[in-house]
Amino acid sequence: MTNPTRIVHVLDDLAMGGVTRALKNFEHPKLKDIGAHEIADIRKEKVRAASPDDIAVVHFTANWQKLGWLLDLKTRGGFSRIILIEHTYTRGYEASEVKPKNRFRLMLRLAYHLVDQVVAVSENQRDWMLELRLSPASKIAPIPQSRLCEDLLKLPPKPRDDGPLQIRAFGRFHKQKGFDLLIQAMQRVPAHMATLKIAGAGPDKARLQDLSSQLGHVEICQSFKSPVQFLSAADIVAVPSRWEAFGLVGTEARAAGRPIIAAQIDGLCDQLDDSGFGHSANSVPSLVRAIYCAALANDLAKRGQQARTRAADEFDTMIDRWHSLLSQQDQIERALAI
Repeated sequence: MTNPTRIVHVLDDLAMGGVTRALKNFEHPKLKDIGAHEIADIRKEKVRAASPDDIAVVHFTANWQKLGWLLDLKTRGGFSRIILIEHTYTRGYEASEVKPKNRFRLMLRLAYHLVDQVVAVSENQRDWMLELRLSPASKIAPIPQSRLCEDLLKLPPKPRDDGPLQIRAFGRFHKQKGFDLLIQAMQRVPAHMATLKIAGAGPDKARLQDLSSQLGHVEICQSFKSPVQFLSAADIVAVPSRWEAFGLVGTEARAAGRPIIAAQIDGLCDQLDDSGFGHSANSVPSLVRAIYCAALANDLAKRGQQARTRAADEFDTMIDRWHSLLSQQDQIERALAI
């Protein structure tokens, strides 16, 4: 089998933060050696292969209207393979945002049928796809997300002092991220036990400011380009999302040597181990209990080191899996096993 001459990343929104950040991973030399990477905006052009060995990697979120784009790629694109990365849909998303579930699942089955491979960005997301029989197991490649975190891996540990637990949270101010739940939890946590700073921007900013306006131990902060300085004073990082395909905030926190308080949902389940504090998704009482457990723990430094050790290897593992998938190594290995 020959390597592709081009790997075309197909998007419909070049401003999507998480997706465009994921694209940077493909600048890794190990992946660039496979073929030239290009970005195509499917809203503005017919995306076509220049060679029968080319691969299309689809980053846009499927819906009923976009099935036509996938059909065009399948029947007229001329690509050797079409790989769809499922950046969005998860068990938590379906539970929170989808009412006619059978119709939603039918759309996903059709979308996944029109591509050659589906990349699940967490093991938990892959399990959800298999439980609902959205695609055969042979088509689903689990490649948990990560990012190069060299700056965060160098961040010194923060010894836990006798003062309040320093909680940090950051991300887009949107319903998905659950920051409203976090602030409601902090209404039940006294200031001498924990303080919270949330950094970011987004449509829910005014609501979050209103929710926290009477809480002296909660502060809404501006967004930033790098989380290094923001996390330097953190004891722990909260990730209370309602749904999260993977959750790079968790990766960044763990790389910084900070344990996480995270919802037990979707890709965050992959990141919760003995170093973290899990809580039920969408549950303020459960989140309060997790904060109390973290505040009373006497081993946060040990947990932080454990979290960092695991996070340090995840980027290389992701690159290796993508290399295997794009170079068709995985197909060769399956063929040899038969």
